[in-house]
Amino acid sequence: MILDDIKQKIEPLAIKICQDAGTDLIELKVNGRRNDVHIQVIADKPDGGINVGECVIINKSLVAVIEQEKLLPREIFSLEVSSPGINRRP
Repeated sequence: MILDDIKQKIEPLAIKICQDAGTDLIELKVNGRRNDVHIQVIADKPDGGINVGECVIINKSLVAVIEQEKLLPREIFSLEVSSPGINRRP
């Protein structure tokens, strides 16, 4: 599975999980190689101010769904969830 395919399959899942957590998916990046995939989720609340706890919830939920849907074996991907930072422009 190539990285673009992985991104296309993960993106709707990430959008739903972010919405369930009361946040918006700002950006999804998928980088790496076939056996070393790095997934980066950037999320924020509509009014700003996502916290670490919310990032943890999104991370755990998305890892669980990726494993449940058998999109990627856990040992070949890493997942990072973060805010867009204080310099985000609306």
